[in-house]
Amino acid sequence: MGKEFVSHLKSQGTVQKLTVHDTPAHNGVAERRNRTILECVQALLHASGLPRFLWGEAAHHVVWLMNRVSTKAVEGKTPHEAVFGVKPNLKDLREWGEKVLIRVEDGNKLGGRVHEGRWIGMDTQSKGARIYWPNKQTVTVERNVNYIPLVTSASRNEGEEDTPSVPQPDAPIPPPPLLEPYPPVPPPAEEVVEAHAKRIRKPSQRVADILEGRAESSPRRSERLLARGIQMPTKEAERVDIPNVEGEQGVGEADLAEQFDGYALSAEISNAEGLEPLTLAEAKRCADWPLWEKAIKEELDLLKNTGTWELTERPPNVNIVGSKWVFQAKKDANRNVIRYKARLVAQGFSQVPGVDYFDTFAPVARLASIHSALAIAADLDMELHQIDIKGAYLNGELTSQERIYMRQAPGYAEPGSPPLVCRLKKTLYGLKQSGRRW
Repeated sequence: MGKEFVSHLKSQGTVQKLTVHDTPAHNGVAERRNRTILECVQALLHASGLPRFLWGEAAHHVVWLMNRVSTKAVEGKTPHEAVFGVKPNLKDLREWGEKVLIRVEDGNKLGGRVHEGRWIGMDTQSKGARIYWPNKQTVTVERNVNYIPLVTSASRNEGEEDTPSVPQPDAPIPPPPLLEPYPPVPPPAEEVVEAHAKRIRKPSQRVADILEGRAESSPRRSERLLARGIQMPTKEAERVDIPNVEGEQGVGEADLAEQFDGYALSAEISNAEGLEPLTLAEAKRCADWPLWEKAIKEELDLLKNTGTWELTERPPNVNIVGSKWVFQAKKDANRNVIRYKARLVAQGFSQVPGVDYFDTFAPVARLASIHSALAIAADLDMELHQIDIKGAYLNGELTSQERIYMRQAPGYAEPGSPPLVCRLKKTLYGLKQSGRRW
């Protein structure tokens, strides 16, 4: 960092804070703002169709706009108003890249008095507008700017007037020529219908053997069926000789069939068991509803003990975030259900950006740091342990600016008149900012 830049920061009263290289997460606010500016620049260049070398002008305009719109850093004011004490004047604000007409004074009597340019922002040193000239590829500051309306006759030169179109009289229609008698119509031939060639799927080897009577079956596999979409390997695939490891037997057709049937069975069981209901009403219709109800009560007790929310009347003109139950059946290695779990989640898709949440990014551990910890543990012959925090997101606390109101748990709402809502104090699974607050 040069001395001139450091002197400039001191003269402007800017405090200089340095971070270690390759640690952009330490500059969270600045990195987030830089990303926002870059995304806006990309949007302006794409929407206007202007060349990319104007990215500096686009970035200048984006920063100019950010200083004149509301932000949570300055409550009730814009940054421009907080610095200068007056509200910003946005009456001359136009769409970036909009076509405009500039009046020129050096034109001749017979030539046009206006040239077409592109509006790319307001000048900060004067009351003019910054104009980009596509034919010259230059940027100048102009004062006599005329904006092209939506319906215009810009192609008409100055001094010309519209000439009303005079309807021409209809020309006489010549009489039709005499028609000669048609020749006799031959009998219709058979119509040839072109049909698309259909793709013929060859039966699998197991099905072919069954159709030809060569299939062998044992009582153990006599009643097994392949699931839809599962095909056995063909004879060409079986001709490939795979060397066997000493002590192992070759993989035959019956073993392959058993493997494929096992995969199909696993795919079918996930839907056939139906252990995890999708809604509360579906859970109530299950035979194991008492176990699901017990899991629901445990979840509600956990949320109340941690002070996740407080019940209050619904304020007027606020967004109410929805909620739903998510059910999961925990299983062991033998696919036996060992625990029924119910979790109340917030429907984050109903949150309003800028009202219910602001920033959603969260710091995470770099993969290189994890590799370093594993390498050190392996080198020193140390033991590694991992923990699972139960309800991790429930430990994140919302800030005073994040006032989120959520509907009560479906099916377990406490009565009240008018209906009560949950004023969240801590984060829930499903909220946009839960990862950041945790």
